[in-house]
Amino acid sequence: MILHGSTNEAGSAGLERTQGAQDRLEAAGYEVVVGQAHWDLSGETEDVAWMTAEIEAADPPVVGLLGLFNVSYRCAMAAEAAGETKLPIVAFDFDPMTVEYMRQGRIRATHIQRQYYQGYLVPYILYGIKNLGLEATRKILAPQMVDGTRVNTGLDVVHGDKVDAYNDFLLSIDANQ
Repeated sequence: MILHGSTNEAGSAGLERTQGAQDRLEAAGYEVVVGQAHWDLSGETEDVAWMTAEIEAADPPVVGLLGLFNVSYRCAMAAEAAGETKLPIVAFDFDPMTVEYMRQGRIRATHIQRQYYQGYLVPYILYGIKNLGLEATRKILAPQMVDGTRVNTGLDVVHGDKVDAYNDFLLSIDANQ
């Protein structure tokens, strides 16, 4: 498995996400190779070249790619460059390139952060703090807290054949990804 994630110890949330995915895949018996995602446009060439080389050199062969950030559509670009257009690919977020590759059947699914909840929750959290107090509001939020400062709003998993239905859902709640 190729994991397009984060090896940067300075970015703890990205590193935690990557290590969590790697741990789960390895527990399931997969050999995992992790590469650092690069977010700038020039990083696209580096990401695609690294993953293409890993696909071509893998022994045993790569059985899939998992991207953990908004640029994970690059997994599809790398598989295509390596001539491996049937490799299962799962992406992250709803970048327009990810959506296009999903429509083409190249990316099978994507994980989407529920960003629309983040904006939705803020007024309620502030209202709770003002009317119930900080500690009471913390107790209410406790089941959704990752740690003392982060709320987990969850993920939606969208399969390739549901990309347009999910986009319609986002439009219906006036959320643009």
